[in-house]
Amino acid sequence: MTLPPLNMLFKYAAHLAYDGTDYCGWQKQKGSAAAGKPSLQLTVEKSVSKLTSEEVSIVASGRTDSGVHASGQVVHFVVSKKAWDTNILKNGLNSLLPKNIRIIEVRNVPLDFHAQRTACRKQYSYYFQQGPCPLPHIDHFSWWIRKKLDASAMEEALQSLIGEHDFKPFQAAGAKPGKTIRTILEADIKAEPVCFPACISDNFHFIRMRLVGNGFLKQMVRGIAGTLLQVGEGRRSSDCIERIIKNGKRSDVGPTAPARGLWLERVWYPKQFGLEWDEK
Repeated sequence: MTLPPLNMLFKYAAHLAYDGTDYCGWQKQKGSAAAGKPSLQLTVEKSVSKLTSEEVSIVASGRTDSGVHASGQVVHFVVSKKAWDTNILKNGLNSLLPKNIRIIEVRNVPLDFHAQRTACRKQYSYYFQQGPCPLPHIDHFSWWIRKKLDASAMEEALQSLIGEHDFKPFQAAGAKPGKTIRTILEADIKAEPVCFPACISDNFHFIRMRLVGNGFLKQMVRGIAGTLLQVGEGRRSSDCIERIIKNGKRSDVGPTAPARGLWLERVWYPKQFGLEWDEK
């Protein structure tokens, strides 16, 4: 197969939001169709290929798991037949994609941009829903916890994550071997209101766990969330995360939190790529 010259290649980055409930995760997987859930990657690739009339591969900043959502996923793709106006790409793709996937913005990027490899930081948040009952309109996007959580104890426990550590104990069991040292730059717990619909009482709110780091292992954030929940419920002391990091035992980690409460919210890139989406 003869590749087109570099001056005939056009690379684009796209900012995506999606509801991951009905997908097997980002990455294309064997047997995903048989399981009844398509992959996000394949769904987006089909739409881009249909719009551009050429076979296109999509690369994402990270492979979100089945049921995980995103408001700040970033992908890139390359086309060769012609240069596209970015607004036409955005509007055309949104007309082809299912309603649970939206293209927020598309930008031209240089050929050395890579959605995964050039990413500097990522932000994930996990949302615990608090209130007398689970609210049906947000149940797919958060994890309802009946017991009132101690946000102060959770905040104290979370501070042990900041800095460079070996996060192997929080990685999914059976994950592929590889480097497990990551750096967490920011970590906090906040109580946030349920703002929609407006008539919802103050008895309902979220406990949001937010992490910013240079990378995350498979199911790492969900493992942290499940452990932190037990701190918030008073079943563990606030120094448990520090001890888990020190002893490195997977068996000491709490249950893996359900995927539906996890959101990929933002990805940062070096300034030369001009992809500070929310800093106009």
